[in-house]
Amino acid sequence: MVDKPSRNEEEYFATQEVELQKRRRERAAKEAEQKRRLSHYMKCPKCGADLVVEDFRAIEVDRCPECNGVWLDAGEIEALTRAEKGTTSDLFRSIIRGISR
Repeated sequence: MVDKPSRNEEEYFATQEVELQKRRRERAAKEAEQKRRLSHYMKCPKCGADLVVEDFRAIEVDRCPECNGVWLDAGEIEALTRAEKGTTSDLFRSIIRGISR
């Protein structure tokens, strides 16, 4: 004779199934977010071309070879400002001169 599962057993397994599905959805959402981020990594925000990393006064800047856009990561503008003693406009002129070589 096969014993019928008790009400507690049914509730337990139903709860376990819900938790398992929840973890699977969370993992799938996390993987989708990582995939989305990777699809944009080192891409020009203006034209979508692959960015090239170039050194400018010991600071790595990201440059787009297609549209010649220059992109700075967090903290890089401050580091460039400290490295450059002149005005901000002088700083940007020297960045443009240094990158467009």
